[in-house]
Amino acid sequence: MKKRTKETILIGIGLVLLSVILHYVHVLIFKDVHHTMIFLVADIAFIPLEVFFTTIVIDKMLERREKEHLLEKLNMLIGLFYTELGTKLLSDIVKGDAHGVMANHRTITADTWCDKSFAKLHEDILQYDYEINIDKINLKDIRNRLDDNKDLLINLISNGNLLEHETFTEMLMTIMHLKEELDTRYCEEIEEYEIKHIEKDLMAVYKYLTIEWAEYMKYLSRNYPSLYCKALINNPFDNRDKRVKDKCFLESIK
Repeated sequence: MKKRTKETILIGIGLVLLSVILHYVHVLIFKDVHHTMIFLVADIAFIPLEVFFTTIVIDKMLERREKEHLLEKLNMLIGLFYTELGTKLLSDIVKGDAHGVMANHRTITADTWCDKSFAKLHEDILQYDYEINIDKINLKDIRNRLDDNKDLLINLISNGNLLEHETFTEMLMTIMHLKEELDTRYCEEIEEYEIKHIEKDLMAVYKYLTIEWAEYMKYLSRNYPSLYCKALINNPFDNRDKRVKDKCFLESIK
């Protein structure tokens, strides 16, 4: 038997014995077994209600509040990732998108990007064929960008809170794998099969980045309108001139 379990049992037995002794003292002092038993049975009858309110109702409320705080922290970390690395990395990869279908969502404004739009975007993301033309992507820039943000990636991966967000954690691991492949394989004498392998890694990163980006945009739209507007301006799928996007989105939040 584990030490902690043994201690719990001993404490429980001690509390029960203490309750029996106190009730016995009550009988000795007041000489009233009848009312003592009434109070004892009433207290025992109230235990299920007490358990219900303390362990189910109150605990659920506290658990929900704690989960909300955790989600807030997670979204802050995700926001940090996209601000420092994610959006720029996604922009680099989008240049090699073989289909360009995701760019259809660039015309959605801050006013019209509602839950229905996000639902359509989410459906498109899951069904999209993430095929890229690696010849249009600057692998050297991506490698340098990942090297510059190595500490950020390591700190995020080692953050225990992110274990609650499996998709984001998988995305970070996929990015780290891409970084390792670029560091070890990308050079002037790279073989064709190595290029194909890196291309597959880029497609995996592209998919994860897009999925998490859409969820983060949805979170910003509901909670932080100003940050959401800035994120729309930096939309990696919107290749319009920044001044055009500034005018479009900044005017929409007046």
